[in-house]
Amino acid sequence: MIQRIQTVYLLLAAIALVVGCIFEPMGYNKGLTGSMALLTLLIVFLYKNRTYQANICSVLMGIGIVYYVALAVMQPLLEWFAAMPMVAVLFLFLARKGILKDEKLVKSLDRIR
Repeated sequence: MIQRIQTVYLLLAAIALVVGCIFEPMGYNKGLTGSMALLTLLIVFLYKNRTYQANICSVLMGIGIVYYVALAVMQPLLEWFAAMPMVAVLFLFLARKGILKDEKLVKSLDRIR
């Protein structure tokens, strides 16, 4: 599980979300970034169901992008912590790419049998 590169990307995304959640002022939505961090950590343990893992990554990327755009609209001058959801989206994208690569490899091996 930990030897897969997408697991490292998922853990880095969770760390970025936790850091963003810790340093957010009270006026922002801490619950959303906290729940995104929790879901990102839970994705790590879904390594046997790669399709579901990739779908949840896609959903979290969409939520992160919508959250960042909404935050940028509400406050044009963003603080440094506001970049953490976008950093997490980048890591989620890389993780999803690795997950789909693994899925493609497994399907090609099943085809050979």
